[in-house]
Amino acid sequence: MESTETTETRQPAAPDAAGVPPAANPNGTTSPAEVMRAARAAPGRAAPSEEPLFAPIAGDLVAVDELIRATAEVDNVLLRQTLRLTLSASGKRLRPALTLLAARLHENAIHRRVELAVAAELLHTATLVHDDVIDVSTARRGHQTVNAALGNTVAVLTGDYLFGRSGELVAGLGSPAIMGVFSWAVMELVKGEMLRPTLDGDLAETERAYLAKIEGKTASLFAMCSQTGAMLDADDPALVARLRAYGLNLGMAFQIVDDVLDYTATEEALGKPVGSDLRQGTITLPAIYFLQERAGDEVVHGLLSHDESYFDRAGDAVDAIRGSGAIDRALEAARRYATAAAAQLDGVPASPYAGALRRLAHYVVDRNE
Repeated sequence: MESTETTETRQPAAPDAAGVPPAANPNGTTSPAEVMRAARAAPGRAAPSEEPLFAPIAGDLVAVDELIRATAEVDNVLLRQTLRLTLSASGKRLRPALTLLAARLHENAIHRRVELAVAAELLHTATLVHDDVIDVSTARRGHQTVNAALGNTVAVLTGDYLFGRSGELVAGLGSPAIMGVFSWAVMELVKGEMLRPTLDGDLAETERAYLAKIEGKTASLFAMCSQTGAMLDADDPALVARLRAYGLNLGMAFQIVDDVLDYTATEEALGKPVGSDLRQGTITLPAIYFLQERAGDEVVHGLLSHDESYFDRAGDAVDAIRGSGAIDRALEAARRYATAAAAQLDGVPASPYAGALRRLAHYVVDRNE
């Protein structure tokens, strides 16, 4: 396998660093280079996130997982505990995979694209830790949240550390432009999170507010991943523009489907109760479309207005939305965004990585969890 200090065009075999303890730095952390050496030295097995979709980057994803795990190995005992708790609840790794696929559209060193991908995942994880504090969540992906286990103060500090570690990884890449995109994404995410769609006026305006919210809180991070992957050690403004637009549309599709799954998936698949958005009064596209069909539905309107007198009827409201045309209509909106994302790849040269990006646009709509 080629050195991580040079560029490459071949896909490395998927290694496994299980059982190979990385060397510790004096400050109690593990350097990216040490993680890469451990990953390359270990025997092979399938990548944790390996699916046909991500097969072209299977080896890269193993290195991503190793560096993420190494992030938790710090000297401070409490911080190590909270980081392990947070980072053990790994998701689909969509954001690092998106970063890696975009980066593999041109030549760059594996350690640099892995550091960029991990920076994106840590930034995303930091936002989730803070979200759990804001939403008073007790579980995520089937794991207890940090705020539920150890309180809000510790959770906020854990999120802050993850933000800092993400920034450290990006700064190490030596690209002010990439750092600027990360900063932009954080600002967009905060602005999106602070938007609060209401039912006070026209539902068309509520829909516009919802779309603006998810563009900020979700799609901006997807755009950051694909854009910075395309920027890494390359100078192709046209490709960067295409990948930014791809990520933005992909993120919109992803969040709409997430909001649909809150009504249609099982509690086991969700890792939280079905209909959590409705029970918490969070206005999403399925509920908006349902109210456009049935403007006089007092239960759904009451739940979204935080009227406690309707809380015991939330199950019936979830069933009503799930059985309505709102679900298919929301999924159709997601498909339009996914189609727009895939269209951005029409000018990208064919490769296994471009093909995976195209399939990813379909996956985010067709998934069931």
